[in-house]
Amino acid sequence: MSDSELPPPRVAVGCAELPPGMSRAAYFKKLTLLEMRLPGDSAPAARVAERWAAELGDRGQLSLVAPRWMAACHRPEARSPAEIDAAVADLAATATRARAAAVVFATPPDLSPSTAHRDALRRFFTDVASSERFAGAARIWQPDGLWRPIVAAAFAAELGVAAAVDPLAPDPLEEGLPDAPDGVAYARVTGLGRPGRPLGVDDLSQLLEWAEPSERAFLVFATTARYRDARALARALD
Repeated sequence: MSDSELPPPRVAVGCAELPPGMSRAAYFKKLTLLEMRLPGDSAPAARVAERWAAELGDRGQLSLVAPRWMAACHRPEARSPAEIDAAVADLAATATRARAAAVVFATPPDLSPSTAHRDALRRFFTDVASSERFAGAARIWQPDGLWRPIVAAAFAAELGVAAAVDPLAPDPLEEGLPDAPDGVAYARVTGLGRPGRPLGVDDLSQLLEWAEPSERAFLVFATTARYRDARALARALD
């Protein structure tokens, strides 16, 4: 098997956005995952996405974060259904061209766990951001607002997607966090409520322990020292 045919790592580690002044080519020599927001409010030109794919190297993986309005499925007045569908179709084409391993849909804080909003999410992930449309990438839902991690993880499983959670920020109303699912797990470590210093050995061990049951895990650092944290975890995996 050649290097270009190597399977993706079971646990991919990286940062939310490139560190300042670092190229993607240099980044993917050290880390296997980059979470990046699409520039602007829409999908880039095909040649841009293809360039991203070329910069991945042998083992690099992209996680593309969709513009937040695409998943504002509870606000029918904001965009028409046809406009949202067309934008998500363009995003799916970008994900294919860029060889994205995951696509993240972050919902706004006012999308609550109400029955109406749950129904809107079901329609969105069934009819718009469907598994068929994103066949080559894991679909990730990043909730905000009133969604407690355990509730969000259970509902994500019902939707057939993975919830982005922070395993180092346990739910204050529960003991700990939901276990990582058997399939795809997505950790997004924010460092909220923590000092602005690199994570310690115990924190990194906790992340690896959390990801262990999953067939495939994405571990993204959005901490103050995100590159240093990601590199420390990557070295622990070597």
